[in-house]
Amino acid sequence: MRITPDIRSTTLAFDPFGEPVADGVARACPPTSAAGDRTARRIGGAVFWTLALAILAGRIYAYDMPMVQNVAAYAAQALALR
Repeated sequence: MRITPDIRSTTLAFDPFGEPVADGVARACPPTSAAGDRTARRIGGAVFWTLALAILAGRIYAYDMPMVQNVAAYAAQALALR
């Protein structure tokens, strides 16, 4: 006869690398505030995407179309000389 522990009565804790930690260690180190971490992540994400969109909008606004046409014309001439 095999005796299995009741899994529901024990809680497993894992370190950041996914390895299980001992129950005593898990109780000695209380979990950090998830609400503060979540708020910081949201603020950081908002700042990042705001800067990314601002840079993209600036590049679109400053896009020099005649320069692209000149490069395309030179490329077409180089291909025509072959």
